Amino acid sequence: MNRETIIILGIPIDNLDMDATVDRIFSMIESFKSDSVARQVATVNVDFVVNTLTWRLDRIRHPELIDILRRADLVTADGMPIVWISRLLGNPLGERVTGADLVPRLAEHAASQGKSIYFLGGREGVGQSAAEALTKRYPQLQIAGIDSPFVHVENESLEWAAEDDLPVIARINQAKPDILLIAFGNPKQEVWFHRNRNRLQVPVSIGVGGTFEFIVGTVRRAPPWIQKTGFEWLFRITQDPKRLWKRYFVGFFKFGLMVLPAIMYHRYRRMVAGSGEAGDPDSLSGHTEPVQAEPVQETSCCCFRIIRMPRRFDVSFLHGNGGGTLEAQSANAQLVLDFNDTTFIDSSGLGLLVRLWRQTSQNTRTIFFLNIGPVLERFFKLNRMWDLFKDHIFSDFEEITASMKDAGTRLPFSYAVQIEPGFNILKLYGRLDAAQMSALDLEAMLNDISQSHAILDLEELDFVDSSGLALFIKLQKPLAQAEKQLILCNPKDPVKQMLRITRLTKLFALTPDLPSAEKRLEQSL
Repeated sequence: MNRETIIILGIPIDNLDMDATVDRIFSMIESFKSDSVARQVATVNVDFVVNTLTWRLDRIRHPELIDILRRADLVTADGMPIVWISRLLGNPLGERVTGADLVPRLAEHAASQGKSIYFLGGREGVGQSAAEALTKRYPQLQIAGIDSPFVHVENESLEWAAEDDLPVIARINQAKPDILLIAFGNPKQEVWFHRNRNRLQVPVSIGVGGTFEFIVGTVRRAPPWIQKTGFEWLFRITQDPKRLWKRYFVGFFKFGLMVLPAIMYHRYRRMVAGSGEAGDPDSLSGHTEPVQAEPVQETSCCCFRIIRMPRRFDVSFLHGNGGGTLEAQSANAQLVLDFNDTTFIDSSGLGLLVRLWRQTSQNTRTIFFLNIGPVLERFFKLNRMWDLFKDHIFSDFEEITASMKDAGTRLPFSYAVQIEPGFNILKLYGRLDAAQMSALDLEAMLNDISQSHAILDLEELDFVDSSGLALFIKLQKPLAQAEKQLILCNPKDPVKQMLRITRLTKLFALTPDLPSAEKRLEQSL
């Protein structure tokens, strides 16, 4: 599906109005009939951004949440501040699409199309009341089910969280809804969906936060004229000032300070780049012949398509079909984007790069960047994209082919066991997420390190989500029962942050490197 996406502080937002959003969701329902892919819709507001990021440009507060949002199938702007910022970044979103407005529209459309909705989450009884309110408004609406389970996304309960979800997933799949509304709040609803994505047999799942409360009326919405001005948040504060004033004012203050450098740099670079015609159609005409790389194995080779990027990689270039050409070029080849001539990228250009990253990663390919100078590096960092793209940047084509040879022998996730006198070293590689956990032979891994102290070396572990952290707990528990130690060492910053965000740091002994872990074990032997 074609998407126009802009980036707000590292988070992709789809530029769709309400009607287009509803159409896109029902198009996803139709796509499910042929591909059986469970798709996710997220509605992002200032809370999402503040919960995801930190003050520091080089650190993400919630690595799992930003990864989920970047991989989501549709992300809407749930709040006028997101729309305002898009305008200041030069790529205005057409309008906000809030969960509170979207759900009634989906219910209306579902009633007319014979589609069903499942209500999951919310306070006890509020899902039932919301379903009744919508069926009263739209009598033909089919309610597939209503459930309000308690779900775990942090602390030691992560060990069995996936297993505890099984009865909930079974009830949902048995009901066969077309749309699943998940009202656990941010980020619990996004984490829960990501954990169960491969087990859900539902075309579209949408995180809707407190939308059920709005539908029922237990939380009042602002009058329409206030909603149109964008100050609905101020009205909400008046409804519950003790609880909400700090959340909104502190959140907006943080959001403003985080986005201000990106806005200022965007405007400065746009001025420096000049006001010439942005979209040069000829900029895609150079170096598009495939380049044959040395084979990684006898039966494999890589086809590269090198694209010379335009001077201004912005919304005008994309509207001139540059974006469509790039996405078509990535369909059957490794894509190499040469930014040697590029002096300016806007948030729409960054949005296309995220789409290309998602598209290539879904098809076991990679996107590579050449000639990313200081100016473009600054663009990436201020717009919170450096963490995603830094490992895709190379100085020349030879470096790219060398990296592909290394990647040819690397699985998405793997581990190796090293036997030492008195302890074992278990080294993890790659990305450990919910999908990898579902395919992992945990019993074999436990047998590899049982009856001995163990060191979990995380130096080559690039990413772990909350489902992956369950592996750490499952390894630690039996060792502790046998009075053996499990020590974690060499964690990268995203891994350490995931341990903090899930409140697991106190559960594990953590050392900065392997020698420190070995010394700690030797002292206890």
